[in-house]
Amino acid sequence: MKQAQLAYFRVCAILLVLFFSPAVGLAQFSQLDHLAAQLEKEVMPLNPQLIAVADFRSADGTATPQGHYFAWIISSALQHRAKKKFSVANHKNFDGDLSKLHLPVALVPGDTLQTAAPEIGADIIVTGSIERSRDSYVLHITPVRLSDGKASETLSQTIVVNEFLDSMVTPFPEDVYNAAKKNYREQASMPACIYCPDPTYNDLGRRERVQGESVFEVLISAQGVAERLRPIRLLGYGLDEQAFNAIKKWKFKPATAKADGRPIAVIAPIEVTFRLY
Repeated sequence: MKQAQLAYFRVCAILLVLFFSPAVGLAQFSQLDHLAAQLEKEVMPLNPQLIAVADFRSADGTATPQGHYFAWIISSALQHRAKKKFSVANHKNFDGDLSKLHLPVALVPGDTLQTAAPEIGADIIVTGSIERSRDSYVLHITPVRLSDGKASETLSQTIVVNEFLDSMVTPFPEDVYNAAKKNYREQASMPACIYCPDPTYNDLGRRERVQGESVFEVLISAQGVAERLRPIRLLGYGLDEQAFNAIKKWKFKPATAKADGRPIAVIAPIEVTFRLY
């Protein structure tokens, strides 16, 4: 692992398409893929041309990282299933377009959504809600035809909470050294990874030949263990969770305080690069 500017750790997961064995699908990813399959069946009678999936929001209209992530995965899975039957808007770009339109935070079937149809561009928009219930998230999603405001059947799916999903909103301790701060190098050394097994592609990422970077902030303990992670740049297609699970297994030579040489905990950005050859 090489140290680069901005204190990034970089690891390249180089996976040969024809020679590695498929990763076991995560349960939650399979559930979201199943939901995308149900969504496809629901929208086909509407003869869609372009479908867009909006971020799923809480009951009060609040945006959540998990709502964005689930919408992104479903959008990606729907795109794979669409083939030449219809097109699916790029979810990240669609998020930006919606913010420029200054639409209400909660996109729900009704006059406001129908009025905005010409600006949205898609003929069908998938809206939905996300609720946290103890150890699970409950999704309710509804495809809406914008030309007449017709809403199809609402589909539901329960997703079990896991460490990756919780990491999106779990804060780091405030009293830990942070390698991203300007004066960090004056106070401590950088940690170094000494055991860094590569993450593996999941089925969708491999099928779509997705390549790119997934970036996390990682709390590396004084014992050289990745104790806590938080995603700060997502690649999508479920690959970020693959990277998360891999980093959790890494072992580090911990950072040391320059004042006395003692091992210390530090928060450092780690970038995992997925490449297919």
